[in-house]
Amino acid sequence: MPGEVVAIGRINVDIDMQVGKLPNVNEHIISEHGRIAFGGSASNFATQSSRLGVKTMLVSCVGDDAYGQLAVKSLTQAGVDTSCLLVLENQPTGIFVHTHDANGNRMDVVEPGANRFLEKRVFEEEKLLDAKLVHVAGSFPMLFDRVAEITTSYGMVLSLDPGRAGLQLDYENILKRIDLLFVNQAELKEYFKVNPTETSLRNFAKTFPGIVIVKLGEKGAIATDGFDYCTSEVFEVPVTDTLGAGDAFAAGFVTAWMRSERIEQALHVANAVAALTITKEGAQNGQPSLEETARLLRRHQIAIDPVLKTFKGRSKAKGRSKVKKSSKLKKKRRSN
Repeated sequence: MPGEVVAIGRINVDIDMQVGKLPNVNEHIISEHGRIAFGGSASNFATQSSRLGVKTMLVSCVGDDAYGQLAVKSLTQAGVDTSCLLVLENQPTGIFVHTHDANGNRMDVVEPGANRFLEKRVFEEEKLLDAKLVHVAGSFPMLFDRVAEITTSYGMVLSLDPGRAGLQLDYENILKRIDLLFVNQAELKEYFKVNPTETSLRNFAKTFPGIVIVKLGEKGAIATDGFDYCTSEVFEVPVTDTLGAGDAFAAGFVTAWMRSERIEQALHVANAVAALTITKEGAQNGQPSLEETARLLRRHQIAIDPVLKTFKGRSKAKGRSKVKKSSKLKKKRRSN
């Protein structure tokens, strides 16, 4: 039983190096601060979703090395269901090297490792069928088609955060099957030739059945289904590390939206989750609980009682049939 949410995508070992300036070719420099932690977009999403109280399963691949063993242990400790993780013999766990300076310049190097086989793997589809929502983090053209068939057939919500490699996806066919689309400002322009103005976003959102959620970094976030148009400003916090903030944001939005179907409320929760995440080093170390998120929102006079009540009432709801696709999404599908 996967519970409410299934996340599909990568697990990585994150190597984060902070430097005074990015190195030139053949230049040897010393990092001002370095660390090793676990990350990967789907892994980050799954741990944050679980910490918010959502029963979450992760579909991914790791190598049969020490890092793979530690990654699975870390995910399990965070409450993530790892029964669909595939451990591949003679393959390394994925590595993500992130080198950056104080001005925001960055240089990233990725060794996909076991993640290369995620596109080709045959996951146990029956384990996904009781989920309410499937979130795909990353660009997996072949895998996405099968996931879209499953979510459409079984009335699940399909969420996509394509990330920086999303240009290879066939959005003409993909968009008509997406319920929640997460992009940042650069991805919005590169993949869809859309600027984050209200008119442009409303028009773009009306071209597919779901909601587009745009992450604007320090400028906050926007979300619209083409009819409702909502914005949320960032919450001022001391910034320590922004790695993984977008994945935590997506988990926060999904958690609140599944329970309230209120775009504005979900956007505030997402921004609060991301804000708390960036106060600590590592993509996952600062990820907050639902109560920590609610406390931050209360300090800004934002209440999320409809979301909190659904968690308090979970034991009473046990055994009820699963919620099908949101009524708002169904209405939008009919209008499209």
